[in-house]
Formats: sequence, structure tokens, C-alpha cells
Amino acid sequence: MRRLADLDRIKQLMRRLGQQPGRGGRVYLTGGASALLIGWRQATIDVDLMFDVDAEPLLRAIVGLKEALGINVELASPADFIPELPA
Repeated sequence: MRRLADLDRIKQLMRRLGQQPGRGGRVYLTGGASALLIGWRQATIDVDLMFDVDAEPLLRAIVGLKEALGINVELASPADFIPELPA
């Protein structure tokens, strides 16, 4: 069973993702990970990520990083957490 993701593990994950070869882009933290980074929580069950680029190399890297860091990583968009405003 994987552990909760705390601030240190999330920073390690982002640092290691940033070291992956590729053409740049942005990785967005959503869900509990974003709440953790601004101090609203101490840990989260999983790290929800969204990419703005072709993420194939990053997706391959995440498989190993999840195991190395002992955390859960899910792909999720802010739209998965924030409902649309009524029309």
C-alpha cells in the first residue's frame, strides 16, 4: 500500500518530472495536492496532475516515480473538481 503524499514527496515528484527529457510545458497540480501546497492540508491520498503538452514521456516516467516515492498519482483536470457555473 502506498503512503499519503506530503509536501516533500510532491516536491520530489515535480523535481524528477522536470528532469525528464522533453520539449517543455506545464504540469498542473489539482485536487488535494494544490490544497497541500498552499497549506490547507498536511497530506493527500493521491497527487492529481494535468499536463498541457504531449505527456507520453512524462506518463512513462510517472510509473516508476509512483513506485520510487510510494505515492499514488492520478491524471485529473480542474474541471474534475470545480463544477461549471450555471448559464
